[in-house]
Amino acid sequence: MLYSSIASAMLGASCALSFAAHATLGQNVSTVDGDQSRLRAVAHTSTTQSAYSVHLMTLPSGTLVREYVARNGIVFGVAWEGPTLPNLKSILGSSFDVYVAATAKRRGTPLAVSSSDLVVYSGGHLRAFSGYAYLPRAVPAGVDVGVIQ
Repeated sequence: MLYSSIASAMLGASCALSFAAHATLGQNVSTVDGDQSRLRAVAHTSTTQSAYSVHLMTLPSGTLVREYVARNGIVFGVAWEGPTLPNLKSILGSSFDVYVAATAKRRGTPLAVSSSDLVVYSGGHLRAFSGYAYLPRAVPAGVDVGVIQ
């Protein structure tokens, strides 16, 4: 009972926070710049690997968000760490309902979902949250999912 209350509180807090992520999982990277301006987020760096690039941004809350973008322009993974949870509904986009359904059946923390369509891990405590999400089918060939952190 206590664990399901904690899980529900974390999920509710992530939805209620006004700070959204910058690009939506499974969507095109072209949305990043517009979202960054609208949210007044600060872009620190963008690094390019052979099969993907990583965009690092800071939300006004101080939470760092990393976006992993395949060469085809699709955001295949996101990761976060900081004092507040980002808006998971915004980050997960159309995968959010799958996440909610999976976490409703699970008790305890950290919150974790793992399927062939979606992998999400979200843990931490007040002022120290971290997590990641990725679409297994969208991860570029040869990329180890361990880089999404």
